Amino acid sequence: MGRMADIDISGPDRQIGSLLSGEEVERLREAINWVRRHRGLRLKEIAQDCDAPEHTVRNFAYRKSVRPDSAFLGRLYKYIVSNRELLPEGFFSSQDEVQAAARESVLGRLASYDLIKMEIAISESDLKRVYDRYSGYYLCFRSSYQPETMSVSWLHILPLRPSVKASRWGLPLPRFTIYTRYPDPVDPSVTHSNVVVGYTYSRHGHIYLTGSHDGALKSFILSEPTITNFTYIQGVSLLTSATDNQPFASRVVLQHLGAETSRDEWSERIGVFPTDQFKDRFDNADAVLRALGGDGLLRGAPTR
Repeated sequence: MGRMADIDISGPDRQIGSLLSGEEVERLREAINWVRRHRGLRLKEIAQDCDAPEHTVRNFAYRKSVRPDSAFLGRLYKYIVSNRELLPEGFFSSQDEVQAAARESVLGRLASYDLIKMEIAISESDLKRVYDRYSGYYLCFRSSYQPETMSVSWLHILPLRPSVKASRWGLPLPRFTIYTRYPDPVDPSVTHSNVVVGYTYSRHGHIYLTGSHDGALKSFILSEPTITNFTYIQGVSLLTSATDNQPFASRVVLQHLGAETSRDEWSERIGVFPTDQFKDRFDNADAVLRALGGDGLLRGAPTR
């Protein structure tokens, strides 16, 4: 991230904000707009995550304020740096660094794809299958790490961009994002949202999704539906609890919503809900709970 990554985020917000140059402040603005367009985050969610008034974030994003208060800039900087995986690699690099990286960027990306494909024997047909059958929007149901609660996340498996010259460079690994909103009605002290980003592919009748949030890996293994016109996909996940940072496995059910659905239409049904409230909000709650079986949660014994 260039010089911006060298600023100590443990300092006071106002001090951090005062260290940012005009160019770096502009890059923060661009970062907000990038995650809105490409990660589906809204200004309200960004404001909640960086503990700032929504109107301040909105005015900054829409350039109604050129350089806001330094305390706000410090909080926004901490949020962006802590979630740098949401941004493309090298987003905050200087122009010289960008030009140097550009000379090898294409070969570097191809080499990375080839290494991954060779390591786990992914074929072009495995990737094409994801783009053709599974790109789109889903609700991801699983039992929460908290007892008697259900987590509902928003999953987007991204389609192949029309501009990609697949015939020349080969298919890139499909990307996905998973969004889970906090706080929840069970534990209001958990006040942030999780956005997991990563790669997906299919192989031998299974769909694999592997990503990360704050450096912690999140993995899903799903069984491919036996029919093309499907609604549900079942599988398991390996996650890390947002409350105590302990890993746990959970059964998951995905409900396919299509390729054109807006997240705003489902906003009130994304989060963590007590089981009774979950049943009230979802017409298919009984079917989902039967598919998950029991509490759907597989925990390991705590270490001593």
